[in-house]
Amino acid sequence: MNENIDHILSQNGVDKVEFYYRGTPLLNNAYTTCVFINSEKGRIEARGVSICSVKDAFCKKTGKTKAFGRAMRALVRKDNDGKINPNGRDLESVKREYRCKSESDKTDFLDNKIPELSFIDPDLEIAMSDGSGKYISKFVFDLPLSYPIKVANSIYRYKSQYRPNPAGKHESILLKKASDVLMETASM
Repeated sequence: MNENIDHILSQNGVDKVEFYYRGTPLLNNAYTTCVFINSEKGRIEARGVSICSVKDAFCKKTGKTKAFGRAMRALVRKDNDGKINPNGRDLESVKREYRCKSESDKTDFLDNKIPELSFIDPDLEIAMSDGSGKYISKFVFDLPLSYPIKVANSIYRYKSQYRPNPAGKHESILLKKASDVLMETASM
């Protein structure tokens, strides 16, 4: 990081920057999260979230850059920004196919992916056909553009948040690790 960024982080008590990702059975990555941790006070100073579009090819670097910038915006402005709105993109979708090479692939789709698709859109139509060649069957469906937004919105309300409460087990673990490291360092 450059000196200006390091200065802003240290002025705000941030001693740790962490990233994590949320994948789903249907997407490699639904969103990337960046948290700025203040280990001494045991809190998250800011959080930024980058939501991956269904139309995009997942790029870890782009997700990290956007999430970091949003966390930095929240830290500097000391405010929440970018309310996540899960409505409005349901009308547009991307056609997806899921090809099953084996019975276990088919069982996985029926047991894990169908419930997730039903959560996104209970009226979603999923067509199944016999496979050809090396595939035993194929499922075809329209994945709504709102899908990763709904996944992110189930945990977060804003893309940029100042001093948020930990969202889920992962952030609680990150905070505990940071405070444990601080306690170990202090006892030496």
